[in-house]
Amino acid sequence: MSVLKRRLTAALLVVGVASLVTFLQVEANHETEDQIGEEAVWNANVDDLNEVLKACSGSGSSAYNDCFIEQMGGYASSDAVAFSQLLAAQRPPRAGYLAGMREAGLVDLGYVVYPGNPKPVQGWVLMNGIPALVNVDDLAILPVQEMEKDPQFTVLKKIHPQLGVVVTNDQRSPDSSPQVQPLPHNGQRFVIPYSLQESCDNCAPLARASFGFDFDASGKFLGTKFIQITALQP
Repeated sequence: MSVLKRRLTAALLVVGVASLVTFLQVEANHETEDQIGEEAVWNANVDDLNEVLKACSGSGSSAYNDCFIEQMGGYASSDAVAFSQLLAAQRPPRAGYLAGMREAGLVDLGYVVYPGNPKPVQGWVLMNGIPALVNVDDLAILPVQEMEKDPQFTVLKKIHPQLGVVVTNDQRSPDSSPQVQPLPHNGQRFVIPYSLQESCDNCAPLARASFGFDFDASGKFLGTKFIQITALQP
């Protein structure tokens, strides 16, 4: 083979390898593209939000959710509306919107606002896994029976018979985030805090309960686990 042919063959090989690398990078980007991105965040201003709430003020609970999403479409992006539709399909069904997000690896953290109260309620969701949305404020998915076996809970329950798991605004503030821990085989755990307190408006939290939300290496939700109870300083 002549020198010219060898150089030509080498050049074609380099071009071929570069093309293959580019193709694989593009495919990887397509495969890892988030289902819910920054486009779904609604930076709602006070006037727009008040107009939405005013239009839906006379609606019942179920009709309110539909009304909120419909009215929201006049001010927010289609991606933001789609997120609110997905959120309203979760348990408990509540009208809200994505106010911010934080990338956390396989699965991302979403900051949610539920308006319509004197003080808007804040929440967290885990996004872009399988399923696309896991509402950590759905208390029905927590293994509460495992927590109730904990000796600390038993002691607290005897003193405070109405003790239960509660989500508070300060635990879901947009300037905080849950601890994220690696799991075997490249999985991921979000450690989510909850308050333990009695069911009254002015009752103070007595302790904090932590539950783990586990995902495998593909981002598939594996379920929740009770981790621990932490006493609060008096």
